[in-house]
Amino acid sequence: MNGKKYRTILADPPRRYRNVKTGGSMRSGSAAKYPTMSLDELKRLPVHKIAARDSILFLWATTPLLDETFEIMKKWGYSYKTTLYWYKIKSWGLGFWFRGEVEPCLLGIRGKIKAFRCQKSNFFQSKARKHSQKPEEFYQLIEPVCLEPKIELFAREKRKGWDALGFEIDGKDLKLSLEQLEIKND
Repeated sequence: MNGKKYRTILADPPRRYRNVKTGGSMRSGSAAKYPTMSLDELKRLPVHKIAARDSILFLWATTPLLDETFEIMKKWGYSYKTTLYWYKIKSWGLGFWFRGEVEPCLLGIRGKIKAFRCQKSNFFQSKARKHSQKPEEFYQLIEPVCLEPKIELFAREKRKGWDALGFEIDGKDLKLSLEQLEIKND
């Protein structure tokens, strides 16, 4: 990882919700499962320091925080192009307005990236797994269009062909990990 500039960055930020207590018990939100970050903390992450000049970003969002996800994407230096949608089979979903059974993943580019012209649908369905764990079907959809090298930020597990940073992998705060990369890249 040391000194690499990544052409594909995948991130599923540990979002902090305004209503800290969420879920049926009102004590079961993401903050109860792993350390979360505020919008300002996420926007300040020096992702640009590890991103290649010409690169793509897959950035997971939740519907209630979709507007903030666009802010993060822009601050990290990417321009929005399209969205992938995951329909969670047999998921009751969460939410106070409607039950959220889909999860969007925004695709952004930085620099000169040609359109993929991928003939696969931007909609896929799969059973929900552990909290925030993404399905194999997602990786099968994006990996044919990913550029090398690739990194997954906030990763839950290591994946062949990807570098990974994440609390569940090494127990380190991603902010500190990226700051270490920034120092090594300067």
